[in-house]
Amino acid sequence: MTRSPSPSGSVRTRVTVGGTPDYEAVVDPSHRWNGWVSPYFTLDTVRQLAAETIDTADAHGYTDAETIHVIDGGTDSDGEPRAVVLHIRWIYLDDQGPEKVTSVIDPREEDGLYCIGGWEWTWSLTTWDCTCGSSWYHHETTCQDCGGERPADYELTA
Repeated sequence: MTRSPSPSGSVRTRVTVGGTPDYEAVVDPSHRWNGWVSPYFTLDTVRQLAAETIDTADAHGYTDAETIHVIDGGTDSDGEPRAVVLHIRWIYLDDQGPEKVTSVIDPREEDGLYCIGGWEWTWSLTTWDCTCGSSWYHHETTCQDCGGERPADYELTA
């Protein structure tokens, strides 16, 4: 079953699994799996995620690893890059075989974003700290306690 958040409830924000690093994403904060958000990423961010999951698996072994892979295939008729995104769950390979542990991640039709680890990984929204001591989710630009603005170094790229 394919699940996707309501585009109308989505916000541009930053997400993380375990604190660092964090990634720019599109999320519907109210659409959660066991309390966790299910983010959507640009292909450039998926490439970053892929490199980091592979580095982690190389450093710590593939026994318990999940990796993301981007396989490039030229450009489409509009000159846009073509890519296939794969999610491999290595922990199950010996028992289930390659077909069962590998998922193709299709881009979302309405915006071309990729859901990586949605409804599986423990993604959480990142926060910024206001000078008054309050913390707010990244997509919230103003502190509701004092009116302070989100610091410039927390801005999202265009």
